[in-house]
Amino acid sequence: MTAVKKNEATGALYDFEDIKLTDKMFMKFAERMYDLAGVDLPLTPKNHALIRNRIVKLLRRHSLKTYEEYWSKLESGGNEMVSEFISALTTNMTSFYRESNHFDFLKSVLPELHRKFGADLRMWCAAASTGQEPYTIAMTACEAQPEMPSAKPRLLATDIDLQVLKKASTGTYEEREMQGLPPVQRTKYFEKIKADGDEYWRAKDQIHNMIRFAPFNLMNPKYEFQHKFHVIFCRNVLIYFDEPTTKRVIDNLVSCLAPGGYLVLGHSESGNVKHPGLKPMSRAVYQKL
Repeated sequence: MTAVKKNEATGALYDFEDIKLTDKMFMKFAERMYDLAGVDLPLTPKNHALIRNRIVKLLRRHSLKTYEEYWSKLESGGNEMVSEFISALTTNMTSFYRESNHFDFLKSVLPELHRKFGADLRMWCAAASTGQEPYTIAMTACEAQPEMPSAKPRLLATDIDLQVLKKASTGTYEEREMQGLPPVQRTKYFEKIKADGDEYWRAKDQIHNMIRFAPFNLMNPKYEFQHKFHVIFCRNVLIYFDEPTTKRVIDNLVSCLAPGGYLVLGHSESGNVKHPGLKPMSRAVYQKL
């Protein structure tokens, strides 16, 4: 679709494709994204097109005509503008049981963690996106429950993007968003509902009540939580960070793990981990010493 909008005053069509994103403005947006979310966007044709295409949508939304106008609005705007900017430039690719071996591993170690740490099992999904990953973790904990009947697993699910976090907290998905979820788990842990004439799948209380959703920025200098976690999932996030940011984030994640707890990263991120306090267990899974 051509990015064309009608000028309400003159009736003329305004073609957003004619707006040029200069390298100078690109760097401003890229540096702001790095400062806010740690996402590294060097000046390449691919990244230039990504930022241009996504900010054009924001220009249309706010009835602006130039990238400079949007920059001024972003600079003077509040948290809502910043949240919108982060959401526009963040890639949220997720599905149920993505990289499924991690959930097989989780199911196998949860009873061991229960024996070691007791009933209260604390897990953290540090990049919850639209929720498929934390709900998969919750389902996995339920599947492990017969081997740890007295366990009370709890999951904190966080994300910097407030828009996707809001969706995740509803636990409601369209049919196309249920990709990767086996039929047995679908009917066991989700119920079909109707809203505005459309059908959706909604997480049942059994898994929904296990999760607490909250905003969190992995770029925070230090991570401060009341208790250590026994399992932390932080998958497919580090690939967007540069090396110094990756090291700092891993250091902070490890500081939040209980000794003997597990850190789970994305398959493509396992080569980024060089930490003396972690022992590799399987692909992209590490145990804190």
